[in-house]
Formats: sequence, C-alpha cells, structure tokens
Amino acid sequence: MRPFLHICCGPCGIYPIQKLKASQPILFFYNPNIYPEEEYEKRLNSVSKISTLFKVPLIVGRYDKEEWFKSVFGLEGEKEGGKRCEVCFSFRLTETAKKAKDAGFTLFGTTLMISPHKNSGLIKRLGREIAERFGLEFFSEDFREGFKEGQVLASELSLYRQRYCGCIYSQR
Repeated sequence: MRPFLHICCGPCGIYPIQKLKASQPILFFYNPNIYPEEEYEKRLNSVSKISTLFKVPLIVGRYDKEEWFKSVFGLEGEKEGGKRCEVCFSFRLTETAKKAKDAGFTLFGTTLMISPHKNSGLIKRLGREIAERFGLEFFSEDFREGFKEGQVLASELSLYRQRYCGCIYSQR
C-alpha cells in the first residue's frame, strides 16, 4: 500500500522517506502549529528540498494557524509534551487522515514517529483512533532508529534544522 505521510520538517523526513521509498509515499506538509511564519517557510523549504532530492511528491496543506490556535486555546501554559501537544498531534493527524481519505489512500502515517523528543506511544494511539474514524490504517512504525542518521544527512545536505518543536509555546 502507498502511504500518505505527514511530514513535519526536512531532517525528520529523510530517514522515513528512504525507508518507505519502495512503497512510493506521498508527503503531506501540514503544520499550522509552526510559529512564526518565517519559521514555517524555512521548514517548508527544507521539506521541498528533500521532496525534490528524493523524487517524492509533496502536497502542502493550508497554513491555518488561526484554527490551530483555537484548538489549543486554554492549553497555552501546558508543559512541553503535555495536553497541548496531544491536541496538536491530533489536530495535524486528523487533517492528514482527511486528505488521505479524499485522495483515495487507505494508509497514512507521520514523520513525528522519528523524534526521540515526542511520545511515540501517544502518537500511535492517536493515529490509530483517527484512522478508525476515517476507515483507514495508521502506519505506526517507529522510525527512531534512523533519527541520528537523518540528522547527519540533513547536516550534509545543509537543510535547515530547527531548535524547537515549532509552536510559539515551545519557544519558551
């Protein structure tokens, strides 16, 4: 099955793209959580670069930051990794599932599964719940074994490498 893969940034996408290359993934950049807009553009440019380099199609979702802010309203003070992150993951994975379903895919996943800084158990649970709602399958492979390799290659490719998750609240 061909996976519809949510991608958060270039460095986190390298290893999953290489691993899934034979199944011809489609990348979906949907990250309205990223702040400020200049940061969003840097990450999108990085993703575009690897999309071209690895010859993997890229779909860019809307930068609907107002909707994202509404979704996390009241959770601004949460610590990194807390309830706000859960809502954010769910927000982005739900949109990914909608787009995957609309495009005729039956399988979706996310490059968030590579980060040692993210709760992969939570992401898997949310992905599976969302997949069930949309009649899809969630590709829940943990890509963490390739995190360092991806970071090294990102450096060699001169990809932009961010220093925070992306949202205004994680900048603190």
